[in-house]
Amino acid sequence: MRGEIIETGKGLGGQVYALGEPLILSEYSNTAGVSSRLMTATESQSVIATPLNVGGEVRGAIMLTHREPHYFSYDSFRLLQAMAGHIGLAVGNARLHAEVRYLANRDSLTGLYARHYLDEEIKERQTKDFCGTLVVVDIDQFKMVNDTYGHQKGDKILKQVSEIVKSSIRQGDIAARWGGEELAVYLPQLGIQQARFVAERIRKRVMGETEPRVTVSCGIAEWSWTDERVSVESLFYRADMALYEAKNNGRNQVVIDGKNSDVNIKNP
Repeated sequence: MRGEIIETGKGLGGQVYALGEPLILSEYSNTAGVSSRLMTATESQSVIATPLNVGGEVRGAIMLTHREPHYFSYDSFRLLQAMAGHIGLAVGNARLHAEVRYLANRDSLTGLYARHYLDEEIKERQTKDFCGTLVVVDIDQFKMVNDTYGHQKGDKILKQVSEIVKSSIRQGDIAARWGGEELAVYLPQLGIQQARFVAERIRKRVMGETEPRVTVSCGIAEWSWTDERVSVESLFYRADMALYEAKNNGRNQVVIDGKNSDVNIKNP
């Protein structure tokens, strides 16, 4: 039954979860109107169950079953409830820790990862992957956008571009706010040619979907296991230099790091 989704209120566990009430059943086969896949699958007759409360909210149910009828005593039931209290506290602390960690690794404005998280992830990937590509995305003339429309509108534009970036990449790719109006996307196990298509997709979507309309410039650099030196700093530097070239050559284009100049394509 692992991995199955059971509707709220269905089965014994679903009832405990939905009602938020504990349950004691001594002889399943002789109890009319009660159906449980768990009891049938385990050929159980006895069950005790209690809701799992996390922060005052029912988040699940804990069930213990046994094949013998009338197996669990009232002391067993009290022990289960006490254990559920400790588990609820542990789950609550784990959720709080996960939330704090999530917030620490995210940019508060865009919801993208923070740069320190991106740096750590790339460094980790470079120890076990064969290759990867970094795309740096910069909103063109963003200062003019802020001066013309105000910083509140500028923040809205930054959020729009961030959403476009997030929806233009794969699930395992990492999008981060690199700083200011610059975003960065790391594409694990993806070569320079494939990354160029991703960057071009982002560039075209930004040009057609932002309001007020803005454009972006992109710089791309890749690393592979055949490189003499592999580092996060070198990858960022080369992507940044490609972005600088895109900016100097008219903006609204994708430029590939000079190391791969034979496949470099600029898009007006």
